[in-house]
Amino acid sequence: MIGKNFGAYKIEAKLGEGGMGVVYRARDIDLDRPVAIKMMLDSAVPGIKPSADAIARFLREAKAASRLQHPAIVHIYKYGVEGATRYLVMEYIEGRNLRVILNRQSMPVERICDIAAQIGDGLVVAHEMGVVHRDLKLENIMVTNRGQVKILDFGLAKVSEPVHASAEATLDDNCKTQLGTILGTASSMSPEQAMGRDVDAKADIFSVGVVLYEMATGQNPFTASTAQATLARILNHQPELVSLINPAVPPELERLIHLCLRKEPKERPSAQEVTNTCKRLLNNMSKWAASEAEATAISPGPVLVSNASPVPAQRVSGVKPPSASKVALETPLAATPTTLFRLSATYQAIKVFRLLFRLATLTVPLSFFFYMLVGAEVIRPEIVQSTALWRYVQAIVVPVLTESEKIFTFRPVVDGWNLMLAGLGILLFIVRHLLLLPIERMEFAAKARWIKARNAGPLQVAAPVGDRSVNNRLALLRQYSEGKRDSGSGKRLAFLSVDVVGWPRMIIGEDPLVVEHAQAEYKKFVDRVLRTCGAVKTSFTADGVISALPTADAAVSAAQSILKELNWFNDGIHKLHAAFHVRCGINAGEVAIPDDKRLEEIHNDVIEIAAHMQKAAPPDVLWLSGEVLALVTNSNGFDMVTGCEVDGRTTYEWRAPVSPQVPKSGSAVGAD
Repeated sequence: MIGKNFGAYKIEAKLGEGGMGVVYRARDIDLDRPVAIKMMLDSAVPGIKPSADAIARFLREAKAASRLQHPAIVHIYKYGVEGATRYLVMEYIEGRNLRVILNRQSMPVERICDIAAQIGDGLVVAHEMGVVHRDLKLENIMVTNRGQVKILDFGLAKVSEPVHASAEATLDDNCKTQLGTILGTASSMSPEQAMGRDVDAKADIFSVGVVLYEMATGQNPFTASTAQATLARILNHQPELVSLINPAVPPELERLIHLCLRKEPKERPSAQEVTNTCKRLLNNMSKWAASEAEATAISPGPVLVSNASPVPAQRVSGVKPPSASKVALETPLAATPTTLFRLSATYQAIKVFRLLFRLATLTVPLSFFFYMLVGAEVIRPEIVQSTALWRYVQAIVVPVLTESEKIFTFRPVVDGWNLMLAGLGILLFIVRHLLLLPIERMEFAAKARWIKARNAGPLQVAAPVGDRSVNNRLALLRQYSEGKRDSGSGKRLAFLSVDVVGWPRMIIGEDPLVVEHAQAEYKKFVDRVLRTCGAVKTSFTADGVISALPTADAAVSAAQSILKELNWFNDGIHKLHAAFHVRCGINAGEVAIPDDKRLEEIHNDVIEIAAHMQKAAPPDVLWLSGEVLALVTNSNGFDMVTGCEVDGRTTYEWRAPVSPQVPKSGSAVGAD
């Protein structure tokens, strides 16, 4: 199939293969755009006739996804038959699924809330349109290079008519699922789905809870050695508290995750409540960051690396790190190897002490019950009286029993059973439990400190540079040597990535003509700035712009001009109720740019790091690395972002000078 034409599409590469079909990357010949084509696995094999159930599921996916129009849901372009092959054409998504992004690691809280808010918002639309996904999992949630979530694979979706639809509208009966049929992935399906019952929108919420749990902890709450054991855990097991695994997760997010994982569907929140909670958490983080930034004095300009510079304490690869202000309020412990070893040793020592104390103290109350059984001749006295066990029991019981008989004037003995011994045994069990409580608290606190330090990452030690002029000379020499090098495969460029914060939410309820006008004006505004700064090549996408510029100075100048002139653009240029807020990221390196390719189609670490910088930056801020800052002639106004890195690079930020402005209502700042 690779390199051949399939109807109006040219197959370019195979993307993957699943239980229902094989997916190819192709190019629409007529519209010259990349698409993804999913072909039925059976119908694509000569001589094999697809089953009616497979055809029904394939059609279900087409019907389910095509009726949903939302930025967080994959768009379906066409469903058809070419020869004997049934196929489905959908948008091609440049990004990675959550399973690959997580890689068994937890995510920063802001990133979790951002992704969860987008997933919840997409499910709100799906559930309103009568679509229940029934197979939400990490593999079916893609995140683009610019952070946009895309929900995939509606092949197992339950499709019914929405509440507001006409009573005469019906669906193909072949798309219905028999009651008692178990569909979905075992580790992420809801209890009612695991039992084969009829499901509703709350089944998707349970799967969202599993996804959130995995993003917060890096592990699935129900996975077992077999599918049957996994289903049993889903039905009967209560997952461990998120905060015990990742203490950095705030209580409100932890409560939301465990509400989503309730066994009873009616106890779970709705998709709208999940979305609102995550948006509120994001908004609170943004306000927290803003208030802290106002209290922070602006430094005159950073030295690239100095002895006094704070050392980053957290490494983030390709995802949004915590804001610098948040780190200032809650600085993670420096995770040097010595610190990690000390905290781990402390935790293990307390854990071993608790286990030994638990075993040792267990023998005390049991001795009273054993003494009572021997006294009642349930156990023959002559068997145990000459043993070390009996001497140990007597050493514990006899002094306590003697003192008790001095205090109490009665002997509660019934048919040879000394009930005084039973009462003392129960009392000692209670005392033992009370003594264990502070030890368990100490163990939990030690474990939390160790996990927090381990998640903070290793402490990075930078070589000191004492003179800024030396830095400038080294930067000029580096530029000169790299400019003289002729590789023939590319040239050194700077890349500026810019996106509009919260664009999908800005246009909710707006007139389509007003939205189209605002988009056109924004494109003209940004394009004018980029052309003025000598942009080599620029690509506009649905959610941002990436531009190649000749030097780092040109890229910084373009970004600063966009941020400075944003107030002018918001003051009457467009008619949206919400003001535009953008964020910028810059990186530089050697890249080969073919004339026939757009920038977003080029897979290169240099361009991707610029996109990661842009995605990690707060609204109305420019982020770049220390390596790029060394190439900039004028570094005034740049401040180091303390406590976080992007793709292993120390990050610096630049903010436009604040000018008085009356913000538009419904501003989307902080709503990604």
